[in-house]
Amino acid sequence: MSESAAAAAAATSASAAAAGGHPTPPPPGQPPRNPKYAPRPPYGYKPSLDSTVVFTVAFAILTLIHAGVAIRHRYWGGLVALTMVAGGLLEVIGWAARLWSHFNVLLWTPFIMQTTCLILGPVFFSAWDYAMLAACITRFGPKYSLLGPKWYLIVFIVAHAVSLILQAVGGGGAAKNAKMRQSTTTNTHIMLSGILFQLAATTIFVGLAVDFMVRVVFDRPYGFKTRAEAEGHDLGYTKHSRNYSASSHGHGYNAYAHADFDRDSIKETSVSLKAKNDPWLGRSQLLLLGVGWATLMIYVRGIYRSIELVQGWEGYLITHEVYFIWLDGFIMALCMMGLAIAHPGWLLPPASGNILRGGPGVVGGGGGSSTTRLTTAA
Repeated sequence: MSESAAAAAAATSASAAAAGGHPTPPPPGQPPRNPKYAPRPPYGYKPSLDSTVVFTVAFAILTLIHAGVAIRHRYWGGLVALTMVAGGLLEVIGWAARLWSHFNVLLWTPFIMQTTCLILGPVFFSAWDYAMLAACITRFGPKYSLLGPKWYLIVFIVAHAVSLILQAVGGGGAAKNAKMRQSTTTNTHIMLSGILFQLAATTIFVGLAVDFMVRVVFDRPYGFKTRAEAEGHDLGYTKHSRNYSASSHGHGYNAYAHADFDRDSIKETSVSLKAKNDPWLGRSQLLLLGVGWATLMIYVRGIYRSIELVQGWEGYLITHEVYFIWLDGFIMALCMMGLAIAHPGWLLPPASGNILRGGPGVVGGGGGSSTTRLTTAA
């Protein structure tokens, strides 16, 4: 071997060792000697040790907190297990994979793990966010919301299921193509379409959530829902009056006077009046703030991820770790932290039923008792 060839080989080995990996495979166009290793760091940098350790530990702690609160306050059910706990575990796995990459940055396996897990984790947080808004609508009364609580779950969770599939297929396919040194364009576009679809669904959700929050704060229910509720009570009293009249032979029972009285009482079931008799209402408002906070965090992260993928796998954002740390890791940690603080376990009555089940304790509901028990459903 000539001196120049030996020097080149030594330089190649040294650069690979400095990156924390194995000797760089042959140039593009030639099959790699070992398909487990990339020709150069797929991140565009070497993940830092301090950030990967901090976020791996932070997400592990936050996931345990969510699981513990759910069990302690009997909010343990399919929805919790499939949203906050599942999303938190994906974050832990993703950041642990980045920690693995710190010690061997050319290895494909941890890169694929972190790409897939950290793309999918926030989708599960969004599903929990929708469930919490549905709980708030149930708590304050559906007359303040354009959609009923069950429709929020049906429409937006289905939308995010579609987003989840697109991101999983695109992210996994792009990472696999990169490993095989093939074009990632098609799968990157699929993953981007999933993120943009999620962002569009979140935008609609934000609009509906803001509308609900403003109407609750200023006590401005939808007129058509208030009238429908009043008419429903009128119908109930009319049927009752007919039965009463038939049994009492018309001893002066005035059904319409009672219906008018009930219609007036419906108008008085506002948040401000109910707050005097409902010790849980102030806490429910904090739950509503938690929904707003988490939605903002998810939305900011979605914008960052969309721009990142538009720039491509060798773009400026994706090849500079500082943006990923602050606009993905830090943002999602704040999201989980906010949802742990604004958790129904602390803020709603003890759980024993379904989170969408209304009752006498629901503000604007059909009675004066405030003992309704809500939960995220077992």
